[in-house]
Parts: sequence; C-alpha cells; structure tokens
Amino acid sequence: MYCPNCRTEYKEGITVCADCGAKLVAVLAPESREPELVTVLQSYDLAVVTVAKSILDEAEIPYIAKGEIPMEQLAVGPVEIQVDKDDREQAGELLADLAEGKAADHFLDTDTSQEDGGE
Repeated sequence: MYCPNCRTEYKEGITVCADCGAKLVAVLAPESREPELVTVLQSYDLAVVTVAKSILDEAEIPYIAKGEIPMEQLAVGPVEIQVDKDDREQAGELLADLAEGKAADHFLDTDTSQEDGGE
C-alpha cells in the first residue's frame, strides 16, 4: 500500500498514511514532472508569433508565449515561445524558418508567371 501524497510505502493492512492522513492506494500513479521550459523563438513581430503558435498547435506541441500581451497595449519586449525541453528539437526544426526570418517566403504568393495586362 502507498500514500498517494507522500508516496511512502506501507505494509498490507494499513489503510491511512501516518504522516498526512491520506487514504492509501494499492498502486501509485506515475509522478508528473513540472515542464522545464526552453525558449525556441523570440520575436517582436506579432505575426511571426501567431504563425509560430499555429505551427506548434498543429504539431500538438504544448507551449507558452512568454511576454505576450493584448494588442491594445504597448509592447515592451519580445515574445518568447517556450516549450518543454523534451520538445525543443522538434519545435526548433518546425520554427527554424521563422527564427531565421524566412517566414514570408512560405506565405506570400510568389507566382510571377502572370503578368499584369493592365486590366
């Protein structure tokens, strides 16, 4: 038997934790760890931040946007997109073009085959 709070092991037959008074369980749930956040993108450009968030949402990578404030307020610093250190490599690869300032090439219509015929 185990205490779900203290994670202390007890002999069979004991039903309450001597330390915290919690009811004991037969099996402990896996320990959840706090994420260790790392910055994968930093930008003053809210459009870049929006695209980055969309890319991470699609890849189902949890993130926080540190420093993001409502658009009505004056920005005082860059927004940092942060992910858990375990997701750093994948997020970094997905956001590499944004971090290098190449984002516009992917979103602008660069088809120049149609000439403006003065219509």
